[in-house]
Amino acid sequence: MLALTSLCGALPAGAMQFTNPQAEYSADKVTQTESVTFEQHVYYTPTKERTEMHGSGKNADQMPIQILRKDNKVMWQVMPSQKMYMEYSLDRPAPSTMKKEPADMTKWDFEETVVGEEVMEGVNVTKYKTIATSTDGKKFGGFSWRTKEGIPLKVDLLYKQGEEKHRMTTELHNLKIGPQDPQLFEIPADYTKFDMAGMMGGKGMGMPLPKEPRDRGQANPPNPESPASAPDDKSDVDKAKDMMKKLFGR
Repeated sequence: MLALTSLCGALPAGAMQFTNPQAEYSADKVTQTESVTFEQHVYYTPTKERTEMHGSGKNADQMPIQILRKDNKVMWQVMPSQKMYMEYSLDRPAPSTMKKEPADMTKWDFEETVVGEEVMEGVNVTKYKTIATSTDGKKFGGFSWRTKEGIPLKVDLLYKQGEEKHRMTTELHNLKIGPQDPQLFEIPADYTKFDMAGMMGGKGMGMPLPKEPRDRGQANPPNPESPASAPDDKSDVDKAKDMMKKLFGR
């Protein structure tokens, strides 16, 4: 996934998203780069997306789920085995040390042509060839196979800058076009929000503490007859650490 992130970061804005399908669908998605292959199951609407990582063995039920809500500009990372989730605002400004200027698309020359009609996994698709070249020598190109609704059934891209090359392919299998259940794009009411803000410059070790479930409102007030103590705090921190170990394997 890190390799995929690096590749996407190298490409100009919009290069990876050839179309914005208006049809709702679900499918199994396989993504490949030079160094990694991973499988996902995706649920898509024009304003909402749900991506489930495929796992196997004892870790199958610990794989995270990503929910992207373009309508309210938020993304959720959901951990079903812990019944927890993390929330990221798509409007939140990036820290000054991470900001970068948006790509100047006037420096890119795009050319797309229709190659022909094909049938892929029983679905009629149109094959397109895309070539883009920038004034500073960067170049990417490849092929995409899209349904009449604009769904990219397959994308094969190659990015080149000097001697550096990156390739990525994505394929959709078991495509099912039709309305998706709205509950797929919501957080279950009994899930707890895990606040990552404490990781960035918080007090002590910066380990965030889990908040109460979404349907419980504010956290329970402290019991005056049972003042806070170090063992209780340590227990909460240990729980958070255990959850992070399960997620990242360390």
